[in-house]
Amino acid sequence: MYRFKQLILLGGDLIAFFCAFLCSLSLRHLEIPDIEIITSNLSLFFFVFLLWIVINYINGLYDLKLIHAEDRYKRIFGTALFSFIAGVAFFYILPSRNITPKTILILTVILGYLLAAGWRGLYNVLIGDKKLKTRILFLGYTKEVEELLAILKKEPNTGYEACVIIDPEQKIKAHDHEHVDVYHNLTALRPSITTKNINTIVTAPHLDEKEDVMREMYELLFWSANIVDLTSFYETITGRIPPATFSESWFIKNIRNTERPVYNKFRRLIDIFSAACFGVIFIILSPILIPSIKYTSKGPIFFKQKRTGKGEVIFWMYKLRTMYALSKDGSAETQGAQFAKKDDERITWIGKFLRKSRLDELPQAWNLLRGDITLIGPRPERPEIVEKLVDQMAYYPLRHTVKPGITGWAAVHQHYTDTLETSLQKLQYDLFYIKNRSFIMDLSIVLKTIRVVLRGMGQ
Repeated sequence: MYRFKQLILLGGDLIAFFCAFLCSLSLRHLEIPDIEIITSNLSLFFFVFLLWIVINYINGLYDLKLIHAEDRYKRIFGTALFSFIAGVAFFYILPSRNITPKTILILTVILGYLLAAGWRGLYNVLIGDKKLKTRILFLGYTKEVEELLAILKKEPNTGYEACVIIDPEQKIKAHDHEHVDVYHNLTALRPSITTKNINTIVTAPHLDEKEDVMREMYELLFWSANIVDLTSFYETITGRIPPATFSESWFIKNIRNTERPVYNKFRRLIDIFSAACFGVIFIILSPILIPSIKYTSKGPIFFKQKRTGKGEVIFWMYKLRTMYALSKDGSAETQGAQFAKKDDERITWIGKFLRKSRLDELPQAWNLLRGDITLIGPRPERPEIVEKLVDQMAYYPLRHTVKPGITGWAAVHQHYTDTLETSLQKLQYDLFYIKNRSFIMDLSIVLKTIRVVLRGMGQ
């Protein structure tokens, strides 16, 4: 339902852009345009509209969590400005002698994003948080269910609403979930589906071994309610693999196919192209970046550090130095390997800028060319830290079944990982990516990373 709501927003934006385009043509020519004028202009503006949709996505206009944000209109204005610049660049790169799009482009941007802003207000009234909800019944209670209930309550725009919990094992304490109906008897299952208009039943996997539960579930095959397992639903909501599924048999079934010849060869071409782009950007910016690093704090300009790659192979990863050099090797560590933390005092003032803009990653172009890393994958970790985490999470080395990346699924969803709990969540994100990686998912990560860079959200 979340994706469906996003598509509704996207479709409304396309209609808004097209209506704005027709109005702009009418204002430009001071008459209703004929089909020939519309066609000749739309042949190019269609691609501009697709570009604007991508820019909207990058700026979070389809993130339902932000649709009620206080800065939503400021975000739309910023997106409109960026879309105008992108439109100018598009027509500059692909000039057409048949049309003169300057005035039409300006009018279309102004009218299009005014209509898009109005469309979001209409969306909130007609759909918003309350409409198009998938009503959920949880059968069985686990830590994952508890986590999901908290997420669905905090983020109503997910498109799911938790209505009922059937807890035959009586794990729930009184008043734990006052916003959800709780029953401890299986006989309440079918009446709850009817009275609460339940669309989806989410079943805890450990109940599969109970005959009475399976008997009830069999009867529900003849009902209209959809039945999904807790693991799949957890992945859909969180984008992570639940720790409860961690087992050798599950990993064999889901993580075994990491070698995909066509996919990997195409990824390698993207890596080489990306390395070339990063190299060009670094050459252009080096007259500014190098003196800024060199003269604002003592130490080397470049910083190299051992990281663990695919197959647990150790390699040197290169970055621009962002911390004070407190040790002989130029690092900021005086007491062994440690996690970077939010507002870390070891970070220089220019280092904060480099991290937020991700410009400190530019020297990794060399690692991309060498094949140590790829553009998208689990972020490579220090060997010393890997060793500590393996002691506490036996399945941690599964991150190393694929190449590490400059950016990744965990990187765009999570901030600093400086505790065991956040490191476990990072592993969950990484395993989700390894299981589900595809061209579409990679494109989503790239777009979200661009958003992080443009909004200065890097760390």
